[in-house]
Amino acid sequence: MKRLKLPRTLANALLADLQSGVGEGLIGAIADVPVSVYPCPPANFAATLALIRSRGETSFAHYAHAAAPIADIVPTGTPYQILLAADIKGVILLRAFTCAGDGAPWQELDIELDHD
Repeated sequence: MKRLKLPRTLANALLADLQSGVGEGLIGAIADVPVSVYPCPPANFAATLALIRSRGETSFAHYAHAAAPIADIVPTGTPYQILLAADIKGVILLRAFTCAGDGAPWQELDIELDHD
């Protein structure tokens, strides 16, 4: 199984967003390295994508508190989805998926946390 490497600080930001009650948004990247979390509902994706681009980033992933990948709301050109859950002790559970192209099924990836 392929791996997706995420900075630990980014995983912590995702946990904070999940705990805040939003639990959905986009992740921005610089040079294919995820660096920023942008909490927002799908209705605000266009504005959030514009903000990501204005900061010199690209759209890296859609993240959501969901049980399965949500194919129809991922912005075009966003290669990954990250699903969030938290157990009763507040530990974040992450699952990552990638899609090879239009209509292809989402494939799960292993996640490796980088100690940044």
